[in-house]
Amino acid sequence: MLLNFDQLPSTALTQFKGGEGVIEGRIHTDDMGKILRLTLPVGASIGLHTHDTSCEVVYVLSGSGTCLDDGAEVTITSGDCHYCPKGHSHSIRNTGTKPLVLLGIVPELP
Repeated sequence: MLLNFDQLPSTALTQFKGGEGVIEGRIHTDDMGKILRLTLPVGASIGLHTHDTSCEVVYVLSGSGTCLDDGAEVTITSGDCHYCPKGHSHSIRNTGTKPLVLLGIVPELP
């Protein structure tokens, strides 16, 4: 299956997961999980949350920011891949000067 995110509906995600600002989301969902392209404007964030029932892989397509990874703050930039295992927590903030564009994969785990 080919996913063209530009052809998926754009959804405004206000204070996503308790974060700040409005994030643009383009999301494919099926019984296997979610594949998302999220665009965080400068200063926007995805709030701190725990993956109780799933893991998440986040690939930075463009831009830069910070990721709070189980309490440790790390810088993320284009080409980085962040993995949040099941049972762990993370948040992401755009601290750069351009939009932060992320590809997220959240599989449904048994």
